[in-house]
Amino acid sequence: METTYSQLSQNLYIHHGHVNTGIIRDGNRAMLIDPSGATLQTTLDELGITKVEQILFTHHHRDSTSGFPIPENIRIGVPETEVQWFAKVETFWNAPKFRWHLYNYHPHNLMLSSSISVTDKYAEGDELTWGSSDISVLETPGHTDGSVTYLVDADGQRFAFTGDLIYDEGKIWELYSLQKGQQTTDYHGFLGARDELKESLEKVRKSLPTALIPTHGIIMNNPDDAIDKLLDQLDYCYNKYVSISALRHYFPKLFTDFEGRADHMPIRKGKTPPDFLRHYGTTWLIISENREAFVMDCGSPNVIKQIQQLIDEGEISEVTQFWVTHYHDDHVNAIPEFQQAFPCETITDAIVAKVITNPMAFRLPCISPAVARVDRTTCDGDSWQWNEFKMTAYHFPGQTYYHGGLLVEGHGVRMFFSGDSFTMAGIDDYCSGNRNLLGKDVGYEKCLRLIQELKPTHIFNCHVDQAFDFTDKEINFMLDTLAEREKCYTDLFPWDHANYGMDDQWVRCFPYQQGVKAGDNVTLNVEITNHSDEPRTAIAKPILPSSWGIEIEPKGTTILPKTDGQIQFSITIPSDCNDSGRVIIPFEITYHNRPLGQFRETILVIK
Repeated sequence: METTYSQLSQNLYIHHGHVNTGIIRDGNRAMLIDPSGATLQTTLDELGITKVEQILFTHHHRDSTSGFPIPENIRIGVPETEVQWFAKVETFWNAPKFRWHLYNYHPHNLMLSSSISVTDKYAEGDELTWGSSDISVLETPGHTDGSVTYLVDADGQRFAFTGDLIYDEGKIWELYSLQKGQQTTDYHGFLGARDELKESLEKVRKSLPTALIPTHGIIMNNPDDAIDKLLDQLDYCYNKYVSISALRHYFPKLFTDFEGRADHMPIRKGKTPPDFLRHYGTTWLIISENREAFVMDCGSPNVIKQIQQLIDEGEISEVTQFWVTHYHDDHVNAIPEFQQAFPCETITDAIVAKVITNPMAFRLPCISPAVARVDRTTCDGDSWQWNEFKMTAYHFPGQTYYHGGLLVEGHGVRMFFSGDSFTMAGIDDYCSGNRNLLGKDVGYEKCLRLIQELKPTHIFNCHVDQAFDFTDKEINFMLDTLAEREKCYTDLFPWDHANYGMDDQWVRCFPYQQGVKAGDNVTLNVEITNHSDEPRTAIAKPILPSSWGIEIEPKGTTILPKTDGQIQFSITIPSDCNDSGRVIIPFEITYHNRPLGQFRETILVIK
């Protein structure tokens, strides 16, 4: 992408790099709004600006706050409620609650890799003057909890620097920052920050700006039309989510405004499970005719006590096989203790196994640090006999991509254990971090096609006591809704496919975290999912600590459509490295000629 700038008024310029940076000019001096990226300096040189005296940031995300070398002795102003994420960001990186058991998305991990000094903090109604321009502050949460908008009155016009509230008419940059709980944790809050976003956009609208300048996006010279189109698109997209949401079963009060909608799938009634099943917490247990037990998931020590009680009472003789549906902590926390108590064979899907045997290598919602032993991994269609039951395993990317499904046939029934992927109300895709991909042969489309093919008599959710099933009409309704979602969410983002805006992990580092020591040679991989229908090029560059005195050249790769690509780096940590604890290594990413800034990160824990 060619670096350019535009002039909005006599004293206001916009640098168009991987983000839009506001340049308020006063002779050879300047104030910058959201400076990020090394190419900004080229624009400053062209404009004859020799001194940057003040910087304002709209929000704390690293992709819009990093990469521009900040001069010494400069005033830096940030939103009042986000000061910690600028000046004390190590409190985020060093806190276990922001690494494990992740049920909250706020703050998001798109954090600065190290702290910067803050001199000024701004809240609603604050005002300042720079050169001939007057600047006032609006608190506009949505994209982040503490986001602000800077209204710049320059040369008889008003320009609203809105951060990432809006990208363009009817579009936002990405969706996962809007994951926010309302009656629950953020984990259940798909598009939960949309009301805050709407209120913030209305507040900006009432300020009567001449134009909207987003951090990511296109300058909008008709703010009313841009905001109206976005609000309409968000409402339409959210309705298409609610219409088949499993969350209606768990939290019906969240959706009272949608009750009785003819375009929503009715909620199914449950059915009684067969009498050879037991359910404890998130665990289903099958008892065979010879009293052996097949156990699925173990998230709590209480499950181990319940199983031991069954043994003590003679209802079961022993546990002989153990299946893990997916990696979420409420399904795996107690696996090490379970495996010690019941040393049976542990089986899981090959993709699930990667996470539960090495959780340190991943950063995902609800992830547990518990490390499980896996004795056998399965792929689609692998079958085996367990006593009188035939077991068939599948990769089942429903509630999360890292998920398996198990068909159990016996006693005249076909039971499908879907983990947490369905309830009687529909599909469990309420957390964007779970990688609920849209499209053919991925995500819930793949899962529903499998259910349609297998025709189970009973479907089981790990959190629900009753079984249920779906009719062909209901499955087709869910498939049609997913196809419409793929279209309407693609329209919501500035990408050629919805998954770029919805999949928080389409670019990821592997391993996410690893322990190292000075002098070690470390392998780091950047993995990229190409969600497009055509090949895409990707370039990555690690940003190492300046004290290491090492700079690594960027590397690139071409990724085929609908596949994963990988860029590998080998880094030798200096033998005289004095760092200890966590060192955050951001990666600058360029995808299909679009620079994304410091888009993802890996963590080295130096001993």
